[in-house]
Amino acid sequence: MNIPYADPRHPYHKKSAFDLGDAGAGIMANNLKLGCDCLGSIYYLDAVLSDDKGGVTPMDNVVCIHEQDAGIGWKHMNYRTGRAVVVRSRELVLQSIITVSNYEYILAFIFNQAGEVDYEVRATGILSTQPVDDGVEVPFGTVVHPGVLAVHHQHIFSLRVDPMIEGYKNRVAYDEAHPMPRSDFNPHGTGYYVEETVIEKSGGYDIDFDKNREFKIQNAAVRNPVNGKPVAYKIQAPGFQKILSDKNSFNYKRAEFSDHNIYVVKYKDDELYAGGRYTNQSRGGTGVRAWADREENVKDEDVVVFVQFGINHIPRVEDFPVMPCEILKVHMKPVNFFDKNPALDVPPSEQNFNKSVLVSQQPSTEAKIGSKGDMCCSSKL
Repeated sequence: MNIPYADPRHPYHKKSAFDLGDAGAGIMANNLKLGCDCLGSIYYLDAVLSDDKGGVTPMDNVVCIHEQDAGIGWKHMNYRTGRAVVVRSRELVLQSIITVSNYEYILAFIFNQAGEVDYEVRATGILSTQPVDDGVEVPFGTVVHPGVLAVHHQHIFSLRVDPMIEGYKNRVAYDEAHPMPRSDFNPHGTGYYVEETVIEKSGGYDIDFDKNREFKIQNAAVRNPVNGKPVAYKIQAPGFQKILSDKNSFNYKRAEFSDHNIYVVKYKDDELYAGGRYTNQSRGGTGVRAWADREENVKDEDVVVFVQFGINHIPRVEDFPVMPCEILKVHMKPVNFFDKNPALDVPPSEQNFNKSVLVSQQPSTEAKIGSKGDMCCSSKL
C-alpha cells in the first residue's frame, strides 16, 4: 500500500509512505482483545517474528478466526402458496489489525458458504496533521479543527493473487457487455451480448464500468459439466482514482502498482511485492510495472494477478480526532466453477433456532455502563 500526500511544498512533497512495505505489516500487528477486536467464539493464532536487530519477538493473538452472521444468503417465496425459504449466510473471518504510526488497518479474509472470498480492508485511526494559521485555507487539505490541517492523500492497495484454479495453468480474461445493433434480429434495439477477451501478454489493465468489464481467472482445460465453459473465479474490485502524482514524479515511479486496476504477470520466484522488495527510498523499476513490461505470454501459464483498489481521502471534520472506518472490499466470485449453488445444503433459517424477540413485547430496561475495571477496551485514546 502506498499513500501519496497532496501537499506540493518542500519538504512535504516527499511524503509518500508505504504503510505496507516500509514499516513491515507483521511486526505492527495488534494483540487482539476478546470481545473488543473479535466477537463470538474466537480462535487465536500467535506469531514469532524477527525484530529490527535480528532478534526473536513472540507476538500473541495477532490473528483471530471466527464466524459471523452475514445477513440473508438466499431466499425465495413461492408467490402462489406464500411459503418462503430463507437461508442466512455464515462467514468465516480471518482478521488481523496493524497500527502503522497514526493509522490502523483492519485486514480480513472472509469466506462464505457460496464459495465466495472477500478481502476486506478497514482504515481507521488518526489523521496525519500539521499546524495551520487561523483563517488560512489551502487547496490540498482540510482544516479539521482550529489550527489543524489534514492534507488530502490517497490510499492505494495492491492485493497479490497467485491462483491455482484446478491446476497451475491459468489465464485471465475479461467480459464486456455491448448493445446489439438494430437489425431484423434486434428490431427494437433492446438486445445486448457479452464478449470475452483473453489476455495474452503481461501488462496493466483497467475496469470499465460503462462496458461492465469484469476480469476473471480461468482454467480453459477444465470445463463446467453443465454448460461447457471454463471453470473460473471473477474479481470484483471497487473502482478508484489512479495515482495523481505525474509520471515523472518519484511517487509514481516508486508505487509501480498505482496506475492500473489489474496487473497480470507470469510467475517468477521472489517477485512477491508489487512495489518491489525494498520500498524505503526506492527509485522504481523493481516492481510489478517493470515485470509487466516484459510482455511475456500469460495465456494458460502460471500467472499472478495483482488487484489494485483504494480511496482518495479528502479529510472531513468528522474524521477528527479519530476517524470512523473507511471500508474497502475485493470480492472473488465463482463463475461456472460449481454445478449448482454451493449454498443449497445450508439449513434454512428458522425462528425456533434463532429465537429472535419482538422489542415491543419486552419490558423496558435501562442500559448500565460497567465499571472501569470491567472494560476490555480503553475509553481513552
